[in-house]
Amino acid sequence: MKIDARHTFPCAPERLWEIYWDPAFEDRLRQGSTVQREVLEHRDEGDVIYRRVRNTPQRELPAAAAAIVGAKKLVYEQETRWDKKRGLVQWQVVPSVLPGKLDAKGQLRVEPAPGGCVMVIDGNIDVHVRFVGGQIEKAVVAEVEKSYDRLAAEIRRWIADHG
Repeated sequence: MKIDARHTFPCAPERLWEIYWDPAFEDRLRQGSTVQREVLEHRDEGDVIYRRVRNTPQRELPAAAAAIVGAKKLVYEQETRWDKKRGLVQWQVVPSVLPGKLDAKGQLRVEPAPGGCVMVIDGNIDVHVRFVGGQIEKAVVAEVEKSYDRLAAEIRRWIADHG
């Protein structure tokens, strides 16, 4: 299942990247979130920043999907690599359940746009489980899209508060 989200902001791409990687902004994201985020690893390798985050959604999976995966929540780790020169974050989800049956990856980029910039998120989430794979895909895509919508709203508030 495809993910394709776009959010526009009234700032230059460079400013958006500053906000995105600001630890104070990360703290703000944690407040009131429906997903508990725990940074497990963060490395600055010069031109690339690597981060691994464990995400634990509050929302439970539908009962049929939970029975198949053996868990009520889809806890997952997300690995991201930000290539500063290319202005591109590549992300991949490493699930705590369904090893080898869930493939989720994509990219996030920021492009100049009239009056600011646009953040573009695209990727694919594929669940290879008979009968409930589609339900799990929908739940994961909904969670990912909701998290990016919330991220966009918080970025807009941050810009309004901090310029």
